[in-house]
Amino acid sequence: MLSQILLPIIVTVLAYILFHALQILYDNLASPLRHILPSPPIPNYLAGNFKEMADDPGLTRKWREMYGSSFVFHGLLSMNELHTSDLKALSHIMAHPEIYRRSVINRNVLRRVLGEGILVADQDQHKRHRRVLNPAFGPAQIRSITEIFVEKAVQLRDVWASQITQTNGKPVDVLAGLRKMTLDVIGRAGFGYEFNALNPDTGAPPNALNAAFTELFHSPNAKLYTGIRVLQATVPILQILPLPGRQAVISARHRMDTIGRQIVRESKAQLLGSAAEDKANLKTLGGRRDVLSVMLKANLSSEVPAGQKLSEEEVIAQIPTFFAAGHETTSTGTAWALHLLSTHPTVQSRLREELQSVGTDNPTLDELNALPFLDKVVREALRVHAPATFMQRKAVRDDVIPLGKPIVGRDGKVYESLPIRKGQLIYLPIVSVNTSTEIWGPDALEFRPDRWDTIPAAAHDIPGVWGNLFTFLGGPHNCIGFRFALAELKALLFTLVRAFEIGPAVEKDAIGPVTTGTIQRPAVLHGKGAAKGDETGLPLILTPVVQI
Repeated sequence: MLSQILLPIIVTVLAYILFHALQILYDNLASPLRHILPSPPIPNYLAGNFKEMADDPGLTRKWREMYGSSFVFHGLLSMNELHTSDLKALSHIMAHPEIYRRSVINRNVLRRVLGEGILVADQDQHKRHRRVLNPAFGPAQIRSITEIFVEKAVQLRDVWASQITQTNGKPVDVLAGLRKMTLDVIGRAGFGYEFNALNPDTGAPPNALNAAFTELFHSPNAKLYTGIRVLQATVPILQILPLPGRQAVISARHRMDTIGRQIVRESKAQLLGSAAEDKANLKTLGGRRDVLSVMLKANLSSEVPAGQKLSEEEVIAQIPTFFAAGHETTSTGTAWALHLLSTHPTVQSRLREELQSVGTDNPTLDELNALPFLDKVVREALRVHAPATFMQRKAVRDDVIPLGKPIVGRDGKVYESLPIRKGQLIYLPIVSVNTSTEIWGPDALEFRPDRWDTIPAAAHDIPGVWGNLFTFLGGPHNCIGFRFALAELKALLFTLVRAFEIGPAVEKDAIGPVTTGTIQRPAVLHGKGAAKGDETGLPLILTPVVQI
C-alpha cells in the first residue's frame, strides 16, 4: 500500500527534475554566448563552478586574467552565467532593471528566509517599497541617529577594554564583538528594539531573533543550509523533502514573524496614540527616530495613495530584512577594515592622529564626514574587501549589451556587444570591479588609502551609487542602506582607533575570507587557532592607547 502511494510521488519528482535539467541543457545550448565567450571547465555538473568559487575567493580574478573581462562560468546545475566586469556593460545592466531583474531563484531563496521585504520586491512592487522606505534612509534621518552609532561604539570599546584587562591582553575576536554591536544598533536605530547583545542579562534566555539568524547564518552548517536553500529554490518541488536545514528555516521564520509582528504593532500603536493626543506628534514621530517609525510614518501619510502603501505583512517583512542587511554587512566590513589597519601600522597611526584631533568622544555625522583621511580609509577598506562579493540578475527578454572594449570571440570575430537571450543569468562581480587592475592599476589588491587623492579616470565609469565603487551597486536597485552603513562604520573606526592600537594576532597570510552566500567574512584559515569548517572570526591584539 505504501509503495503504491510513494511510487507516483517519486515518479513525479523525478519527472519534474528531469524537465528542469532538460530546460537548463536547452538554455545552455541555445545561448549565443557559448559560441562567443570562453568558459572554465566544469568540475561538477550539480554544483557547477560554485563550490570551487566559494573555496577560492580569488578564482574569478584568475579567470579574468585568463579569459578577459567577459566570460561564462557554470552555476548550480551547470546553468551558464555571464561574468562581466566591463563597465559599459555593467552600466547598461544597472540602467535597465526592467530587463535585468533579480532571478526567481535568488528571490525565492531570500523569500524563504526574510519574507516579502524590499530585497524580494521587484518592478512596481519594488518602487512601492522604495517610496515608503526612502525617507527612513535619507541624509536627515541618518544624521539624527548617528549618536546611536557612536553610543554603541563607545559601549563596545568599554567591553573590549574590560576584556583586555581581565585576560591580560589576550587576543580579542573582533568579529564576534562587532556582530553584537551592530546587532544592538540595528535593534535600536532600526526598529526601536533592545537586543542588549553587548551587555546581556546573564539570567535571561538568548534573544529569539538573534538565535534564529545565528542558526541560519553562523552555525557550523550555515554553508550547507545555504546550498540546500539555493537548490530548493532552483527546483521548488524539493521543498517537500525533509532535507537538512528545512526545519531550521521554518523555525527561524516563525520566530522572526512573531517578533516582527509584535515590534510593528507596538510601534504603530505608539505612533497613532501620540497622533491622537496631538496631531503634531505624528509629524515628529512622538520623539521616536528609528528607521521603522520613519517608515511607518511615511506609510501612514495621506500623500501616499492607498494602492501604493505597504501591507502589514510587507511592513513586518522589513524587520528581518533590516536585520540581515544592516547587521551582517557592517560587522563584516568593519572587521575587514580593522584587519587592514592591523597590517598597515603607518596608516593606522596616521588615522589615529587625525581622529585624536577631534575634541569629543561623541562626534556628529558632519564631524565624522569632515575627516578626510578617515573617509579615504573607509573607501579603501570597502574597495579591497567589499562585504558582499556579487549579485545576480536574469534577463527577462532578449537584449544586446554594449561593451566598452571590443573582444575577440571564440569564433575569431570581433564583438562590440554581447547578444543576450531571455533567461540568461548574469553575475555582477562586485569584488572583480573593485579590485580590477585595469581600473585601479597594478597595485589594485593593495590597501593604499592615498590612491583616493587622484581617482583613476576609469573609476568614474563604475556604475555605483557611492564613492566610485561597486560595493553598494547602482541604479534603482542600489543598496538603500548605504548611508546607514557608512555612518556606522565611520563611528566604529573613530571610536576604536582612538582607543586602541590594533595589531595582528596571527600571521598576515593566515587571515582570509570564508564565503556563505554572497558574504565573505574573515577567518583564520591555517596555523594556530585555525577555524573549523565554516567558522569565522578575526583575532586581533588590542592595546589601549595611552593619552599624553
